[in-house]
Amino acid sequence: MNIMLATCNAKYIHKNLALRWLYTTSPCQEDVILKEYTIKDDVKRIGNEILEMKIDVLCLSCYIWNIDIHKELIHYLKKQNHNLHIIVGGPEVSYDSFELLDQGVDAISIGEGEESVWEYIQMLREGKNYEIAGMYTASYPNKEYRKVELSLLETYETPYFLKMDEGQFANRYFYLETSRGCPYGCTYCLSSADRCVRMFSDAYVFSILEKIKDSDIKQVKLLDRTFNSNPKRALAIARYINEHCVHQIFQFEIVAETLSEELLTFFCEEADVSRFRFEVGVQSFHTKTLTSVGRMQNNERLKEVITRLNQAGCILHVDLIAGLPYEGMESFHHSFDELFALQASEVQLGILKLLKGTKLRSQKEEFGFQFSLCAPYEIQQTKWLTSEELICIHHCAHATEKFWNSGKLRWTLREVLRRGWYTSPFTMFMALGEAYAKLPRPYQPYQLFACVKQILQDQEEKEVDALLLMEYYASNKQRPKRFTQSYVTLDKKKALMNDCLDMEIDQQDHLFRYGLIDIGYDAGKVCYQLVLYDEHQSYPKQYLIDNETKQYKEWKR
Repeated sequence: MNIMLATCNAKYIHKNLALRWLYTTSPCQEDVILKEYTIKDDVKRIGNEILEMKIDVLCLSCYIWNIDIHKELIHYLKKQNHNLHIIVGGPEVSYDSFELLDQGVDAISIGEGEESVWEYIQMLREGKNYEIAGMYTASYPNKEYRKVELSLLETYETPYFLKMDEGQFANRYFYLETSRGCPYGCTYCLSSADRCVRMFSDAYVFSILEKIKDSDIKQVKLLDRTFNSNPKRALAIARYINEHCVHQIFQFEIVAETLSEELLTFFCEEADVSRFRFEVGVQSFHTKTLTSVGRMQNNERLKEVITRLNQAGCILHVDLIAGLPYEGMESFHHSFDELFALQASEVQLGILKLLKGTKLRSQKEEFGFQFSLCAPYEIQQTKWLTSEELICIHHCAHATEKFWNSGKLRWTLREVLRRGWYTSPFTMFMALGEAYAKLPRPYQPYQLFACVKQILQDQEEKEVDALLLMEYYASNKQRPKRFTQSYVTLDKKKALMNDCLDMEIDQQDHLFRYGLIDIGYDAGKVCYQLVLYDEHQSYPKQYLIDNETKQYKEWKR
């Protein structure tokens, strides 16, 4: 019996750990093929490749980002070969997806499938039909959520260093789980369905870390829902990583306000912060909202921890969710500004998704939720937010990602806020989002800067242009397209270039070939700047020039 384990990942750099666990727990690996595609691949191409392999059983790993393409694939495969037996599993189908049996699916793996899937396939080999815990079929609609003993999984070959993955470690994310389950009960999160945290043994985890340290792996993402749920264990793991895994970057999801003082001190005072990234789910600062979704959050401690980690130079990714109960536009505005003030590395503004299997989805009438019936089930309206307001928040989210998280205009936007041209970050990103939404697709890089200029029309144009041109030139590796008017005459450019030559900033040939003079911005005032590119297509050096004193200083954002 030929068996394929397959999925469509969001991107090539992602890997599916669930399929690798299935592969390693298979009693018949010689009959098993593991294939990963992406959601941008052509459905017919994927289907034809599977059909050519003469597969008997296809197991698909399903999530909100790939369920639609998987449904298309199932329909295509069954149309071509109705005898192909299809099993689906994963968080997207473990709850309320039983209609898939009417759409070509033969069985649904409910929960963790390392045991149940192979028990089911053994049943197929025997030509029999009987009930298997954790497998939902037309004959046995069993909704039991199956869990696997982690100590059992440790007895199998590790899924992390399979032969098929050799040569790909440096180019793809390395997903690692040291535990399963979550101790918290946030009603919007699917992890709340499994409140029992199960840990892989310390010996097992450290054996994996030991192999990681000697590999060419670059990015490690822990799948643990809360890395710091066991503070002493988390500290031991972090210390090992800090001392031994010196060539990798590790990303954790933490509950910041519960971070132990010992663990916090370690990250702030001992760790090489360049090798740790933290995901912090803030979601809201509104107490009534947090209480309504079962999230007990100490806001003051949360702010303290984020501030201390940020001051230590840690890389922080913080999240807000729009659309939660009792959170209207004014309250969300306040939450965004409060979070932005903490100056985390990245701020993600997400829209609430009513995931299958969550308590919040069952409360949709109570909270007046209107949402898309297709994945990812985003909220479209609530009792507290209109559909128009949610569209505006969508625009704000896109702007935050493009203008802030990307790093392309971070210095510029900091200066806009510092000058008081906008007093509220949320208002600024809302305005940017509206301007960004009107850009043609595809757009040119300079048009992002033009969006900032557009939202600053009430300010003095020359001052705005001077500010924008600093980071605009810094973000290009060669002389870019001009998007502002010219403020410096040809005679003045020649004079300033000669001044730069006198100040011995660079050799004459290089200076005149690769340098440009324009207005710049320094300490709230318009000045002149020299931008010096080179033949290697490197990012330029920039110098601020004092026209009166004939002095210069190098500028870096």
